[in-house]
Amino acid sequence: MAKPGGAQLPHSLRRIALAVLALSAFTLQAASPFESPDPAHVPFHPDTVLRVTFLDVGQGDAVLLQAPEGQTALIDAGRGDIVPLLREMGVTRIDLLLATHPHADHIGGMTGVLESIPVRFFMDNGDPHSTATYRRLLAALDARPEITYLEAVPRTISLGSATLEVLPLLPRGTAEPNDRSVTVVVRYGGFSALLSGDSEVRQLTHLAGLGVVPEVTLLKAPHHGSDNGFTWDFLRLARPRLVVISVGRNSYGHPRPAALSAYAETARETWRTDLHGHVQVLGRADGGYAVVLGDEVIAGGGRIVVHSGTGRHDGERYYMGQRRAVWNNDGDTATLYDAEGTAVVVFSY
Repeated sequence: MAKPGGAQLPHSLRRIALAVLALSAFTLQAASPFESPDPAHVPFHPDTVLRVTFLDVGQGDAVLLQAPEGQTALIDAGRGDIVPLLREMGVTRIDLLLATHPHADHIGGMTGVLESIPVRFFMDNGDPHSTATYRRLLAALDARPEITYLEAVPRTISLGSATLEVLPLLPRGTAEPNDRSVTVVVRYGGFSALLSGDSEVRQLTHLAGLGVVPEVTLLKAPHHGSDNGFTWDFLRLARPRLVVISVGRNSYGHPRPAALSAYAETARETWRTDLHGHVQVLGRADGGYAVVLGDEVIAGGGRIVVHSGTGRHDGERYYMGQRRAVWNNDGDTATLYDAEGTAVVVFSY
């Protein structure tokens, strides 16, 4: 693997049809929300959105970023083989492969990715680990000398028209692996996302104290929704519109009730990969976004029922995981998108 060098940082999940539209987001410059244009006139075409997909990898993390121009970043890769899933999503090259920290539920799938898909840049926190999983990752990297290594120091990386800002880490040797998770802020126009691996209270407090936690549209819940994966100061700074929890069956009690309560109080929406499958957020440059759930395609003439509560999808009934109704009495708009991200049905009432 080549030594650090300059970074100039492909796309498409074409098999999902159901989307839930959220109409506005905060910009980094202004504290007040703005209204997005009428969704009936602003289709989510794949060439105009940043796709942030939280892959359903069980108890682990894998976040796929796909820029409008086709550049691709993969942040963590779960515990098992995700190559077939990436290929189903049309991924043929990865411009940036980022390991937030060297735990198996984040790097276990990276060896397969490196052995199967071309990768341009690799980034991690530089901390070695003693596990066989980590040693296999090192061997896979050593076998790919064409990959350029990027150190996880404060820097901004271009991913097409999107950017990834790497936030400062705690000093090496002063924290456990979770609290040295590589943390990035992804920006695409007025849309932004904060992704922080398994950060716990110490790292989140450190970032808040440095003043580098921005107000964001989307927050990946740190540490799978653990009760040590948030602080109120951190959430008050981030003020996310929606939170996504990457989690699967586990013995830790993730996501913890305290974290779920905090996210419900802070954000408008909370989504979970254990309940909803893959969660894809389509971010627009104007700050608007849509949430796409699961991996089902609605056949022509098909019928589905969307419930605002929690439950298991069965192919006809889908559940949004909300604790309250999503409609009000002032009139609402529901939009159905086709596999290309274009609005095909808009129902207002």
